[in-house]
Amino acid sequence: MFAIARRRGIRPITIGRQLVATMDDIALSNNGEVPSTYKVCVSPSNLELLSPTLKPLAHELRQAVTHHANNEGYLLSGEPVISFEHDENLGQHDCIVTPSAISSVPMEQTEIAPVQQDTHTLVLQDGARHELSNTRYTIGRQTTCDIVISDNNVSRVHAELRFSNNTWSIEDRGSTNGTRINGNLIVEPTQLTPGDAIGFGSVTIHFE
Repeated sequence: MFAIARRRGIRPITIGRQLVATMDDIALSNNGEVPSTYKVCVSPSNLELLSPTLKPLAHELRQAVTHHANNEGYLLSGEPVISFEHDENLGQHDCIVTPSAISSVPMEQTEIAPVQQDTHTLVLQDGARHELSNTRYTIGRQTTCDIVISDNNVSRVHAELRFSNNTWSIEDRGSTNGTRINGNLIVEPTQLTPGDAIGFGSVTIHFE
């Protein structure tokens, strides 16, 4: 576990240890029930160093959550989700792990058409509104995307929106500058709630 190695900055195994310690603390006061979503805060320089390996690191951390819960007999609230954020007050070897409000999209998904009362909208920076009436949208700079954002900070195909289980989620498609929800960098499909600010590089749109 945590085979990803770094020559400088925080070690992934340090994050893993802090993660399971956080789970233990919560389980003690919550009758063995632990949340499945966690936010990892590191220094800005560490987040930059970790950026190229965030997806495999998040995968290993999700495995760590599952394995630790199974080994200790904890009850997880859902599929594990890990998000990352920087904190300027943290040092090079420090990290803080806290339960996050961001929840995962269930692994088993059955796509259903949204009903009228559940219709949502994306509001772009220029005020343009895109009503979400289908179940899947691509977002990016490329003109063939369903929602086109003409900005050099946005990748050709930057992200993808999906509607499943009466819920909208967004997934980064390997973009250069990443996708953030309310400032949190996402590395896996992440559920959206009305009022969320979605960042693509320096561009921000809103989910309503």
